[in-house]
Amino acid sequence: MESIMKNKIHIIEVENNENQSTKQILQNIKENKLTYIKNKSYANEGILKPINEIGPAIILNSSGTSGKPRKCIHHLDNLNLSAKTSGEWLAKQGFELKNCLIFNTLPLNHISGLMPIFRSQVWECDYTNISPNLIKNTKELLRFTIKFKNCKKHFITSLVPTQLKRLLAEKDGIKWLKSFDLIWIGGASISKDIAEKCRKGEINLAPCYGSTETAAMVTSLKPQEFLMGYENVGEILTDTNIRINKRGLIEIKSTRIGIELKESSKTKNFKNKNGWWQTGDLGEINEIDNSLYLKFLGRIDNAFNSGGEIVFPEVIESRLNDFIMKENIPINKFNISKIPDKLWGNKIKVIIEFRELTNHKNIENSLNLLKNFSQSWPKHEKPEKWIIKNKNKITEKINYKFKK
Repeated sequence: MESIMKNKIHIIEVENNENQSTKQILQNIKENKLTYIKNKSYANEGILKPINEIGPAIILNSSGTSGKPRKCIHHLDNLNLSAKTSGEWLAKQGFELKNCLIFNTLPLNHISGLMPIFRSQVWECDYTNISPNLIKNTKELLRFTIKFKNCKKHFITSLVPTQLKRLLAEKDGIKWLKSFDLIWIGGASISKDIAEKCRKGEINLAPCYGSTETAAMVTSLKPQEFLMGYENVGEILTDTNIRINKRGLIEIKSTRIGIELKESSKTKNFKNKNGWWQTGDLGEINEIDNSLYLKFLGRIDNAFNSGGEIVFPEVIESRLNDFIMKENIPINKFNISKIPDKLWGNKIKVIIEFRELTNHKNIENSLNLLKNFSQSWPKHEKPEKWIIKNKNKITEKINYKFKK
């Protein structure tokens, strides 16, 4: 009987938020399929085995909260409830949901890039995709967006901090941001100088907190509260309870928390027996005008944020170890850590210690192998610097010219 219950997992590989992928996702939902949406740039995982879950459902790679990324299953009810709750939050502020126009700037394998599809369906409103090339060309981006102004709709979008910083650096980018009635900003805490620049420009930011596991946001700050100077990630949404445990970690209770897909096609609840899910994030809850607001304080593990994505050093370490052994590269040990970056928040550096008596030519060849190997990695996981450490002396290779 058990084998009869198992259902096939269908894979959709996406590059970003292309329209054909959006259509395929909707078609798979219509056909009650289990659909794993993955980024083409991620390593090939082979065929996922059938599982004991009934479709329609979406599987995404989670940023994770405990040292490693995980696969998260969301049934249609979770995604629709998330859309419904965020819509109710908007409606309380005077937004007419059917009159909203959602601009999606994020990849479909990211929960914040997937949710606009479900919001547009639940709210019964219009939706359009913004490609990565268009958002980087602010003059064309502004021209594309202004043509929708005549329809007098509520403009809504979601951004990660890296996109926000890029847009704020250009006049047309600032004009584009100012055209929105609400911009959800997640994926990382925005810096004080970026927040102040947005306030001075009267940009309607709505900082929020959520995860893949919670089917996107569970808190959101109203744009007017942001402009007034509130420094938190907003009110707790109506379908969610949040508490801070003794370790200072954020715990969440909601009916829309997903299920973890583990190895060997096994599944496990993220929630404990009492319905609470413990994140790896530190926070505090403050009461303001009889409402509860969440303040995000940072992560407890050694993972860090890069361009709105979470980097797990252990994952990169494992990947490099396998490659070093396979290619027999003369490396004794290496260390992965973060370096501050104005645009990305953080980037990656790798400190390498070669074996004794490794000559310059072998070091150069080895670095070229590592550089070429890392070219296919997702952008947020590509090392910014390769640093050579020999005999307790560190030599930075910041602008090391690799052979093509």
